[in-house]
Amino acid sequence: MSKAGREPLDTDRPMPSISHQGDISGVDFSALVTLSNDAILLMNLDGSVRFVSPAAERLFGWSWTKLADNLTDLVYIGTPNSDAELLHDILCGTANPDAPLPHADLQLRTAFGPHAWAEVTVHLLQDSDGKPESYAVFIRSIAKQKELENQLEAATQTDPVTGLFNRRAFEEGLRREWAVALREKTHTSLIKISIDKFDALTNHYGPSGAEDCLVKVATTLKETARRPADIAARTSNSEFSLLLPRTHEIGAETISAYLHVAIKDLAIPNPDNTLGDGIVTASVGAACSVAESTGASESSEFLLAAAENCVFRARQEGGDRVKTVMNYLGR
Repeated sequence: MSKAGREPLDTDRPMPSISHQGDISGVDFSALVTLSNDAILLMNLDGSVRFVSPAAERLFGWSWTKLADNLTDLVYIGTPNSDAELLHDILCGTANPDAPLPHADLQLRTAFGPHAWAEVTVHLLQDSDGKPESYAVFIRSIAKQKELENQLEAATQTDPVTGLFNRRAFEEGLRREWAVALREKTHTSLIKISIDKFDALTNHYGPSGAEDCLVKVATTLKETARRPADIAARTSNSEFSLLLPRTHEIGAETISAYLHVAIKDLAIPNPDNTLGDGIVTASVGAACSVAESTGASESSEFLLAAAENCVFRARQEGGDRVKTVMNYLGR
């Protein structure tokens, strides 16, 4: 039988005993397999294919002959994943029958392009003498489950008013990028934007007016945070943060100045902001840091405190201005 072949299960061959209840005489197991949404692959130890269920063809988008040709590339292995590697070995015919059997949620390649999330379970079948004979691979699509998990994860990281990251997600991103910056000795910039006289705006226009202001400022930040690693977040009631990994001092100063002007250009009315000519303005603070030697031990709180201090100074001087600072660590 060629590796690309498919044939019915050999019912004369001894199979593992299965406990059951009720009368199963006359049951058409072939029909049950055909109707099942769980994909089933029956693989010989050398990687040749004994059986491919119709559900496998539907899940992966290949006919059974094409699927057999793509088995050695079926498993997506991104970060080290022992279950993915074990399944890959089984599909390639290089697995050790004494090795653990994979049972995990894995990403598998498909003919459709995107990877498919699936729950994979593998059983080792034995012959009548108890010797390893083949692998039964059961694959169940969990695409909807993963989509729901991603939606829930996004909800826990997103500010419901502006759609930006929330404070929790921002702080996680800051710690992650800060660790990379210390290790690679790259510049990291953090910009804090605080809306001037926001309480007065809320009192004058009510919650809906305040929300409209926040959404417009957030849109400006979204348009500025264009790189994949940039993180724009709403980190308090009237304060926003923009994390810019691998951004030098000049870049931080340039973007801070741009945001300061862009927020004024929105021309959002705020009559009580008399120093800002009756429109919404912002106090902007930017801090840039870089480790000049290996072993700098400052935490991400160092960069955060530096940016917050700049915002405080801008407020103390009347608001509607930009303050920046550059820090060299390890000098």
